Amino acid sequence: MTAEELDSFLREPSEREKFYRANPGALSPSYRFMERKFINGREVLCFQLPELKANDILIRKDSRYVPVPYYIHTNVNMNYIYSGSCSYEIDDKSITLEAGDVCIFDRDVIRHKLKTGEDDIIINISMSNEFFSDSFFNHLKAQSIMASFLLSVVSNNDSHDQYLIFRTNHSDQIRELFSKLLLEYFDIRLYRKEIMKSYLVIIIIELLRLYSVNNGEHLIQISSNVSDNLLDIMHYIEMHYADCTLSEVAEKFSYHPKYLSTLIHERTRKTFKEIQTRQRMIVACSMLENTSHSIQHIASEVGMSNLNQFYKCFQEQYQMLPKEYRKLHS
Repeated sequence: MTAEELDSFLREPSEREKFYRANPGALSPSYRFMERKFINGREVLCFQLPELKANDILIRKDSRYVPVPYYIHTNVNMNYIYSGSCSYEIDDKSITLEAGDVCIFDRDVIRHKLKTGEDDIIINISMSNEFFSDSFFNHLKAQSIMASFLLSVVSNNDSHDQYLIFRTNHSDQIRELFSKLLLEYFDIRLYRKEIMKSYLVIIIIELLRLYSVNNGEHLIQISSNVSDNLLDIMHYIEMHYADCTLSEVAEKFSYHPKYLSTLIHERTRKTFKEIQTRQRMIVACSMLENTSHSIQHIASEVGMSNLNQFYKCFQEQYQMLPKEYRKLHS
């Protein structure tokens, strides 16, 4: 299958879409047999995918010409707007995604999808709840405090009602990656499952990269009960790890230092100092791997003039001395 053939395949109306187009106002007959739950006083459909027990990833095209009543997924779910647009109501908030945009929903996010038209092609990607527990993602979280926070929003939180919206500004890279993922899914070949998972990992990394590079363009939105400027705060700490202080960050974001300290700890389960130190260690590791600078110089560069304190923090984090780390990764 080529990219052109994929495009034709996605635009070709399915039998179900032909039915919806011929019967305006009709809903899926399967809803009559679907489990329902009452959440916050609202009856919602409960989408369950037992097939995910044998597969980490399932992909389908959402049916056009029909709305979806309020519903939840019992697994982590990603929507990619292949073409056109799609409007949702999430937490009673209206949100429209345009072509190229991506939304990652944690399980149990209540949303309602409005009716779509002929050009509105929405790719629905369901991931097992263990997908983000993969060892690779654990490694990725170790490379950036922002990556750790964003991935934890849809994997490790207790409330399971978070979502991330990436506005990709029609990124050619994102479109090409999704095209390759879809080609692999619909054109069944050897090692398909492994390649699909690899593409999805790369897509998520590219989305994180887009956010880190274009933070000021509001490429990402996060549900209100965990935000409180926390994304901007985490990004600021990541950029100014060497010399920022709690008081300075609190003043920049118009918080009292004590309130900011509590907010950070509540949302991340880490203190400000732990997050700052973690970022300092991440940068120190990169310098140990990629430069010949002395350990004293590296400690100073990451904002730790006390060499003994640097050694202590490094050993607590990696269970080895900086010299041993450099030798291991050289």
